Amino acid sequence: MSRPCALVVDGGAALPEDLDAGRAVVPVRITLGDVEFVDTGDSLGYAAFYSKLRSGAVPSTSTPSPGEYLEAFRRLDAERVVCLTIPAKWSGMHDAACLASDMLAGEEGRKRVIVVETSSAAVGLALIARAAAELCAQRAPVDDVLDEVRRASAAVRMYGSLANLTYVARSGRVPALIAGISNTLHIRPVFRMHGAETGRVALARTTSGALEALQRIAGEQLDGVPQWLLLFHADAPDEAAALQERLTAVSRVGRSETVALSPIAGAYTGPGAFGFAALPMREARAG
Repeated sequence: MSRPCALVVDGGAALPEDLDAGRAVVPVRITLGDVEFVDTGDSLGYAAFYSKLRSGAVPSTSTPSPGEYLEAFRRLDAERVVCLTIPAKWSGMHDAACLASDMLAGEEGRKRVIVVETSSAAVGLALIARAAAELCAQRAPVDDVLDEVRRASAAVRMYGSLANLTYVARSGRVPALIAGISNTLHIRPVFRMHGAETGRVALARTTSGALEALQRIAGEQLDGVPQWLLLFHADAPDEAAALQERLTAVSRVGRSETVALSPIAGAYTGPGAFGFAALPMREARAG
């Protein structure tokens, strides 16, 4: 018996495929030197990726094809399918998913897939996806899932710290000169992502300083309601554990989970990044 609604995300959402729970994952491919990593949301291969990245290999990423999205849609036995993507201005994933949705509609004679462009990426998207996935697993109707996606997309906030600007500079998002100066001075940028926008919120000279900055930001920015926290790290589990202790001291933590940052995001942040995404608990928002 088909479920009312199922979910599709890409591997960057750090959420493994579980067809029985109503979710499918579109793989994302990252090439490091002569090695291709296929990210399906399962963190088992992440350590090998970061080890290769630390060796100096330069990553290159590719957007999943419409055909890969189409295959994911076909795997799900559901009346409707909600597909979450990162902002279209950051990737071709949204366009690929929309094309695949039209292709499936042509095959089936009806529009079954709803593609939603969220306001976040990486762990921000992962948190939105988890909120939606829980409703899909509970066999919630599509309207309830879409309402939760919209609420989560508007409310989720992500903060983190980079070990350096080397990898961001390779992407062209930061001039190489600025990255070189920052690295020479051993500066750790602290960034935020909210509403499809990113920006710098602080600078730190040490890992301890970055932890202090993130703790201060959490104390200032998180509402006084229980938060669903998703802590992340790019091959920096000790820093993520230390951050979790600090966040617990300054915010109301309703739920908490720590994940390794997916390779598609780690290719831009580089190893050593850590941070968190926060979302007010659904019960708190409803109240």
